Amino acid sequence: MSRRWKILIAVGIVLGMAILVPVIHHYQLRAATEAYIAQLKAQGEPMELAEVIPPPVPPEQNGVPFITNALAHLEDDIATTGVPFVVQMAIPGKAIVESQQPDIRSSTGTNKWTWEEFGVELAGNQNELNSFQSLIDHPLLDFNLDYSQGWSMPIPHLGKLRLAVQWLSAATLYDLHHGNPPGACTNVQIILAIIKGETDERTTVSQLVRVALASISAGDTWEILQYPNVSDNALARLQQDWDSLRFLAPSERALLWERVAAVMIFDKTRRSDFRRIFRPTRGKWVETEWDLLWSYEDELCGLRAYQVVIEATRMAETNESFQPVLSFVHSNFVRLGLEEENGKTQLTNFDLSLNEETRVIFTRGAYASFAALRRTATIKTLQTIVITAIALKRYELRYHHWPNTLDELVPEFLKSIPTDYMDGQPLRYRRNADGTFLLYSVGENGKDDGGNPALEQGLESSGNYWLNPHALDWVWPQPATPEEVQNYYAHPPK
Repeated sequence: MSRRWKILIAVGIVLGMAILVPVIHHYQLRAATEAYIAQLKAQGEPMELAEVIPPPVPPEQNGVPFITNALAHLEDDIATTGVPFVVQMAIPGKAIVESQQPDIRSSTGTNKWTWEEFGVELAGNQNELNSFQSLIDHPLLDFNLDYSQGWSMPIPHLGKLRLAVQWLSAATLYDLHHGNPPGACTNVQIILAIIKGETDERTTVSQLVRVALASISAGDTWEILQYPNVSDNALARLQQDWDSLRFLAPSERALLWERVAAVMIFDKTRRSDFRRIFRPTRGKWVETEWDLLWSYEDELCGLRAYQVVIEATRMAETNESFQPVLSFVHSNFVRLGLEEENGKTQLTNFDLSLNEETRVIFTRGAYASFAALRRTATIKTLQTIVITAIALKRYELRYHHWPNTLDELVPEFLKSIPTDYMDGQPLRYRRNADGTFLLYSVGENGKDDGGNPALEQGLESSGNYWLNPHALDWVWPQPATPEEVQNYYAHPPK
């Protein structure tokens, strides 16, 4: 055999191996992915669309018809007024009582409005806002979402619901400023009804919107608690409404749908929809490359990562402490190669735009779902603090002083001593010598820093949001003094 033929044969073998090896690897990963899905099904995990979509709400219980017209006609101007929608911190641990200020300013001290001017803005949307009151008696919302569309399912109502809550939040401040605490309490009840009504929507985005709305409502509740003459009955209703909210179980159900939707979109993409869904910027080869080299590897890793977060969410539902959940996720992400021992992620692209990097799409989605779980755990902690703060206010209204310990709230104002979800210990509380009180959670780091609201050493932030994940403790704010408010507006955050 001539040397030329030997070279050609060698080249052919190399080329054949170059083609054969990735093809074999592709089918091995495909088989492993199918086997893992079969394993999940055998374990009782819902992997079919029919198993993860919510049951329809009976028409007579559905609150959507009461608000559809209001959502359609609600003005968008609230976004430009500069009204703060969360507790505005003057300094760590001290917040501005917005409803008691002579005017309205944004978080940077700009957009100064008079209350009269703001009242005109509210009046233009009052009919729409009034129509939301029906939700208090119809706290179930079913927007008939087509879950079979997967990730491409339109959910335009979420933006409108958030806009409605912003208007209701602004109306709460206005009512408090004008001495109408019953109206303010009704507005917050409506917000809580919206949050409750969206409980069963099966998208992570929907659940994150609920978390954001709860943060807004917590700020409004804080404002109400600073008002001197709120009735015990109104506070009891607010406390009951806050207590009725659920966050972790809905988050789990959303993750189950999210996983099924991801499998659906990957199957569809392999068949025909790669360019429409991913919109790659490179040529035709990227589609073949993705299908042959990356798709099943990504899907298998993503399925395993989703299962970790789903199991972590179930742990979060039954555990009294979030710390074991954090440890569980970290150890499993290290095992899967998604994190290093120091917690640094191994993934380099989290923008989820799908425009450039297509190798870890499924995995990025699963990893991002853990961030959603952390936010949900934060809001569960916030819920406990808010309920406790309402109970403290009710105690003070009845007995004209703060209790010495939280034990004194049980059973008249609370069923049991509240637990700090961040470490499983009783929520921290003590009376201060100046007639105020200190109520706090240890925060995500799980360490009791004595009620210190500052950020961890070496960290800076342009804002003082009291539930910052890097705050030493999560301290329920006390009202800022006039001097602290004046100094804040003189030197607002940039």
